[in-house]
Amino acid sequence: MALAFVLVFVFCCSVEAIAVWMHFNVPWFAELGVVVGFYDGVPSLMVWGSSFVAGSFLAMAHAIFMAAITSELFKRGYVKNLIQAKEGRATLALSLVAWCVLSASVATLMGVAVTEFGTRLAGCAPALPSLADFLQWFIQVTLRVSAYSVLTVMAVLLTKSEVAGMVIAISLGAGGVENILRLLLANIPGLAPALRDCLDGYLAADLSMLGSGAICDPFSYVQSIATIAVATALCVAVAKKRSFA
Repeated sequence: MALAFVLVFVFCCSVEAIAVWMHFNVPWFAELGVVVGFYDGVPSLMVWGSSFVAGSFLAMAHAIFMAAITSELFKRGYVKNLIQAKEGRATLALSLVAWCVLSASVATLMGVAVTEFGTRLAGCAPALPSLADFLQWFIQVTLRVSAYSVLTVMAVLLTKSEVAGMVIAISLGAGGVENILRLLLANIPGLAPALRDCLDGYLAADLSMLGSGAICDPFSYVQSIATIAVATALCVAVAKKRSFA
């Protein structure tokens, strides 16, 4: 399953480089205007963001991956290669959270490497960011993708359904749930302005900024870390009441 995810993800990250190559080397393709804004010196953060962060691609794909892994507990009673200090449902839930963060960071690094290398092979020379900007962008992407994945793990533990987990993974990762809640909050009369606007700058908005190559404000760290912490506590609480195959 992990290998399939890696292969699909690498292919998807390569699509942008292929399009850039065709833009520079195939006249009729360049006339279509599919590739816009690529030139030597374009910020690498923008290239990476448009390749695998924009459109919530990484967030959805990774949440689906974690939903599939978590559902294996209800099919077979175990999952290979989980990190557990000792046996028990609580540590099992914590190991799934650890997998969310670890695999999200690896996927982000993989996307950066494939996109950067492929774009340069295609004939474009992006401008690499400073180390500080790269670390901020990388950590912020990893945290937001991890937050959506931990929420998905919680949902699968709660429903015990792989299909429900997949649907929830897509809904969460694409920001659909946040958009619906934002719409509902905006139309509740008498609601405090702070509550109305609480989701305006939440995970989906941050991912949109990161997908455009921008870096979010420091408060975004608080949002994503708090989401992961609360979702982790709920994962442990739900896992303690679950029986696995």
